Amino acid sequence: MKKAFDQVIHDILSFNVLEQSILVAVAGLFLPFQFSAAVLAAVLVFALWKGHLVQAVRQQRGALWFYAFCALEIVVSALYRNWIGLLNAGGFVLIGFFIAFYRRQLTPRLFQYVVSEIIVLSWLAGFYGLYEFQKVSARKGYDFFDFVIQNSPKDRINSTFMNANFYATILEFEVVFCLYKFIRTKKAGFRVYYVVTACFNFFMMLLTGCRTALLPFLFIFPVFFWFDRKRIWFIGSMIAEMSALVLVLMFPELIPRFDQMSTLTSRFEIWSTSLLAISMHPWFGQGPQTYGHVYKALHGHKAPHSHNIALDALTSYGVVGTTLLLGYGWSVWREIYASYRQSKDPAIFAMILCFFVIFFIHGLLDVTMNFLATGCIFLLVINSAAPNKAIRS
Repeated sequence: MKKAFDQVIHDILSFNVLEQSILVAVAGLFLPFQFSAAVLAAVLVFALWKGHLVQAVRQQRGALWFYAFCALEIVVSALYRNWIGLLNAGGFVLIGFFIAFYRRQLTPRLFQYVVSEIIVLSWLAGFYGLYEFQKVSARKGYDFFDFVIQNSPKDRINSTFMNANFYATILEFEVVFCLYKFIRTKKAGFRVYYVVTACFNFFMMLLTGCRTALLPFLFIFPVFFWFDRKRIWFIGSMIAEMSALVLVLMFPELIPRFDQMSTLTSRFEIWSTSLLAISMHPWFGQGPQTYGHVYKALHGHKAPHSHNIALDALTSYGVVGTTLLLGYGWSVWREIYASYRQSKDPAIFAMILCFFVIFFIHGLLDVTMNFLATGCIFLLVINSAAPNKAIRS
């Protein structure tokens, strides 16, 4: 253990100051979002001072698509006085600049440390989440080990991530990171660590009460093992998935808040209002978080967004903004697929696909990528394909 710890310290010290600043920025994502933004901004100012930011943005994959989208959302949000949307659009720019800097500095070794850092930080976030759960349980008159999960959003744990659904998305990411690291290492001790960490994060996800976060797990493990060319693991994961599904059908109380279906009814009300908003501003929307900006005027159900990524994109960004965003996504995907065809380590591609699974499946019923930590980590991963194409398993 001491030898491994000493090696980590040696490696971190051997990184150059720009690589170390990226590790600092990643750690900052586990702070409340106001502090996360401040840390990212400080790192970007440092990168600009060192003369590495401007060129990084110029060379960024899909930069024209992405920054055209950001500029459009800033203008549209200001035009409709959607101040929350304007703040979100500023956050998009902040994340975009950081991703550009990250891509320019990224090496396979740094990527492995970024993933390991995020996994370690999940324990700190989890311990704080347990503390939150204890406080909520005591306030509601329950013992901690009763594991009673409340329906009200204010009574569900979020650690440092603003609300339970954002935290649940981070926890989905953590499980995929653990799966990736588990496959890459051959050391039994490390494999045990990743299994324990994944189980801990899955348990914390159950405590968030976010039922939508469970849906991607129907696909994550089979997708990962299939594209990582681990056929035995794939068959085992399919058997495990079917067994878990049968178990849940027999004992639905295993699902958090399984008997509280009011939120599903509200989804239909939100979607109906969202469609109305789209019909009123189909081309440009009214900026990020448009639903939260207009639901009162449209007599809709209270919500910050449309609870569906497709509807929310069209509601907020309109056809033009959504097209720009899809253009950026297509540009990055082409790089991902090209890197996969040349890669000696298909696990990178498998992990990226799992992140897309989370994005699309979780996004059927919720929108959680418009938060600084979730959006930044998602973009970190999908922009990590090319620098990792030479890694050997």
